[in-house]
Amino acid sequence: MLKRLPIGEQDFAGLIEFNAIYADKTELIYNLSNFSKYVFLSRPRRFGKSLLISTLKYLFEGRKELFKGLWIEDKIDWKPVPVIRIDFTKIDFETRTLNQALDFALRENAKKYKVELQEMSLKERFINLITALYESSGERVVLLIDEYDKPIIDYINNTEKAEENRLILRNFYGAIKACSDMLRFVLITGISRFSKMSIFSELNNLADISMSEDFAAICGFTKEDLNDYFSEYKELACQRLEISRVELDEKIRFWYDGYKFDGKTHIYNPFSMLNFFWSKEFKNYWFNSGLPKLLVDFIMQNGINVRELDNVVMSEEELNNFDVKKINLKTLMFQTGYLTIVGKKYNKYVLDYPNEEVRTSFVNFLLKNYTGDPTSNRTVELAEALDNSDIDSFIVSANALLASIPYQIIPKENENYYSSLIYVLLRTLGYMVTSELSSYHGRADAVIKTKDHIYIFEYKMAPIAAAEGINQIKTKGYADEFMSDPRKKIAVSIVIDREKRQISDWISEDL
Repeated sequence: MLKRLPIGEQDFAGLIEFNAIYADKTELIYNLSNFSKYVFLSRPRRFGKSLLISTLKYLFEGRKELFKGLWIEDKIDWKPVPVIRIDFTKIDFETRTLNQALDFALRENAKKYKVELQEMSLKERFINLITALYESSGERVVLLIDEYDKPIIDYINNTEKAEENRLILRNFYGAIKACSDMLRFVLITGISRFSKMSIFSELNNLADISMSEDFAAICGFTKEDLNDYFSEYKELACQRLEISRVELDEKIRFWYDGYKFDGKTHIYNPFSMLNFFWSKEFKNYWFNSGLPKLLVDFIMQNGINVRELDNVVMSEEELNNFDVKKINLKTLMFQTGYLTIVGKKYNKYVLDYPNEEVRTSFVNFLLKNYTGDPTSNRTVELAEALDNSDIDSFIVSANALLASIPYQIIPKENENYYSSLIYVLLRTLGYMVTSELSSYHGRADAVIKTKDHIYIFEYKMAPIAAAEGINQIKTKGYADEFMSDPRKKIAVSIVIDREKRQISDWISEDL
């Protein structure tokens, strides 16, 4: 009998009791619990953070029966210790103040252990709870905090409220250091990585394992997990799709693999994989489950230059630091899972979209954001024009699409908007689009590869003439690296008139 697919299941006990698949992470969890007293882990949404927290909760509560047959079953003594769990996805800080919500969370934990909290400040009540559990049990307390940053990132575009909540949390988390001698293990999870000084100023020894090779696979599935725990579901998928196991594995890799939180270990998106094995269709699951609010709000308020998301190179410090007052889009994209590490260059990290699901979903989201119509017939016309190397028809269709966009949403002074829009349009058609591809003399604005053609695009803003763009492509040698490619090379120079919101001039030339 097939084990159930734990779609949406975040409670470890529920998963085990209802005979659902659990990819055994208990060896990593054991190592984690002995690695450091204070641990921080950042992962994108729907990547298994809550299941990890739940598993640790039952482990420290001594629920040995739930871990039968798992690696850790005979590795610990299973003596129960008090556990405080605070889950910010389950406390209401929107219809009540954050102070009231945190007080409610503390009282719920106190009620579980039949502890009476004294009437005092919020931080003091937190200390009171930890102290009471320690003294009544004689055991050091385990503290598990899930989605610690939600009260801040939910107000990412309301800096006053976000800052107010940050200060409340900073004071609240200050209780952890005050109770150090009464705590056994602390795990804090979230999406963003605020600097330690901004949230955890007193926890100088907080170990951030978010980019650790040792714990890269603690959330999500590895290739070995898929083979070990989902083999029967793979066979069913092969039968439904009428493809071989080799073909299935390659398509799964293309669609859902690619996350490398340490830059090395390949992780498959667990939410997408579970939904794929249920429906046996290759489509977007994780992305369509909802963009994180902080990313949507940022894009809608500030716009986005898609060209900046190609060939991204960032330092580890840039990847790790998140400042609510000054958001770096690329840092935000990395921490929310829309960019991942694909390599290293000059001691910095190179980022790209992790897989096809994220790549195609994100550009479709942007197309809808730019045009209000993700299924415009203009995209078909654009594809046909490029396939036929008909640049005049391509320009006509592009201008028709530009004309259909409401005037209010076009930032007329933003030159990057138009090149981003063209990039998004081409990417939704399935073409390989590389923005600002470097050559030894400079960078082309875009290189588009179709089955029979390689287009080198250069964008100019009026009143610059299109001829200048063609001359730049040729003199800078933008096409040189493609000379051995048998496909036809075509240079295209486009001039955009910001006032008319149209492509006002263009030239194409065979190279």
